[in-house]
Amino acid sequence: MLASPDVPTEGLAALSAMPPENTITDNVTNASASSPGNNTNDGPHTAADTQIEAGEPSITHKTGTDDPDHEADIGPAIYPPALENMEVLGYIKDKNGIDYFRDIGCSASIHDEVYFVFGDTFCKNSAGKSVGTTSNTIAYVEDRTNFLESEYRELSNNARVKAFVPLNDREIRFEEKNENARVVFRMFGGIADIGVVGVVWFQKSIKYENGEESYRGVGQARLSTYSDGSILVERLPSLLFGPNEPRIGSFSTLFYKGHVYLWGDGPKGQIMLARVDQYETALRDRYEYWSGSDWVPRWHDAVPVLHDVQHGAIIHTNLFGKEKPFVFVGVNKQADSMVQIGAAAEVQGPFALAAVCQATSIKSDKEHKCCIYPHIYPHLWASNVPKRELMITWSESPPGGVIAAKLKFKIDEVAAVKEAEERKRAAEERKRAAEEQETRRLASIAKEQEANFEYGFVSDESDDPRPRRDRSEGRLKTGYVLRVVRTSSDHPTKP
Repeated sequence: MLASPDVPTEGLAALSAMPPENTITDNVTNASASSPGNNTNDGPHTAADTQIEAGEPSITHKTGTDDPDHEADIGPAIYPPALENMEVLGYIKDKNGIDYFRDIGCSASIHDEVYFVFGDTFCKNSAGKSVGTTSNTIAYVEDRTNFLESEYRELSNNARVKAFVPLNDREIRFEEKNENARVVFRMFGGIADIGVVGVVWFQKSIKYENGEESYRGVGQARLSTYSDGSILVERLPSLLFGPNEPRIGSFSTLFYKGHVYLWGDGPKGQIMLARVDQYETALRDRYEYWSGSDWVPRWHDAVPVLHDVQHGAIIHTNLFGKEKPFVFVGVNKQADSMVQIGAAAEVQGPFALAAVCQATSIKSDKEHKCCIYPHIYPHLWASNVPKRELMITWSESPPGGVIAAKLKFKIDEVAAVKEAEERKRAAEERKRAAEEQETRRLASIAKEQEANFEYGFVSDESDDPRPRRDRSEGRLKTGYVLRVVRTSSDHPTKP
């Protein structure tokens, strides 16, 4: 296994987080999505929000698929994507009312526990006084129906938020000896729920007071969750990828059909795609890379799969129908804050991206009116996919926070009618199958009772709830079989 010698061993660290708060509602004018997309990506795919394998994650809202009154609103979104409306919901806030400045804001559902992962978090105490900065934090969402509210479950004695992925002993000593530098971890790719544990790939850098950074490579950590929202984190002792190698997993991750798919910047800045078996994520030599036609063992043979994108995530969803289940949501490199969306039939793409709306700030003034390179992420666990509603977040330019919004897509009327007919046929087929099963069950009961009657077997109870006559007492009872045993020489007597 190839590994960078940069990072030493690391212990276990318990962490956690909690619920949501007040919401702010704004209406935002949508950009036209019917025109050609800003970008065209002629290659493979990326991921983000940690989905359930080969299906939709749990959805907070009722879908209305069983309600005839809502049937007309059920169906896939039109593609290329176009919005009906966009509703800004407000900031992702701390349950305890502390106004943290922070960025990133991707999320994950690990063993049905939901967390937000943030980047640089400017910590404050309850009085609002600054107590330092933590480069990566994780907050727990206790109530999915109030997903704007989360909570940090572990704070240090001075109210500073503890790191999601903590420093090891060697890194702690480095910071003690170098007061003008700090070790920074960034988790742009989110957390992959691989069934047993959650896995996160992170970028490691050394950040200096003068603003310079020294990139060191990509590391990996695993986390176990508990029902109270607390977590246990363990890092690999060494980096998986060095400073001159691809930043695999640092852009987006997706668990799908036994593999974790990982996107990251290559040495030349374009996004490449890798994959690894869900049980071999810690083994560098087990990673494979998309070459444009096949999966190959050398990253040098990989081709770019996304072009001109700065941040984003790829999810597996039927938002745009079953034929395009891989969806990219993100932002380009043009500093225009436009939310870019594209869908593809295969995990590797290609994705033709279209701008659907603009990610803007809430509090900023006219001179600071937009998020230049917002970290845009989709969140399926807080979405209503059958109704074409997708919850996304983006981060403001510093000092700012993470903003949530609900995108409502226009329906594909032709596909919606087709899917409604398919649902109707499926419901009729389920009903027919249930009736046939019940008919076979009753026939089996009748046959068994007839055999018992002919051969002298008696049972006190019957599975058949229909009335039977008790011949020894001459009255009807429910659920009882004949109590008088008949032989071949017997003739039944009239009751």
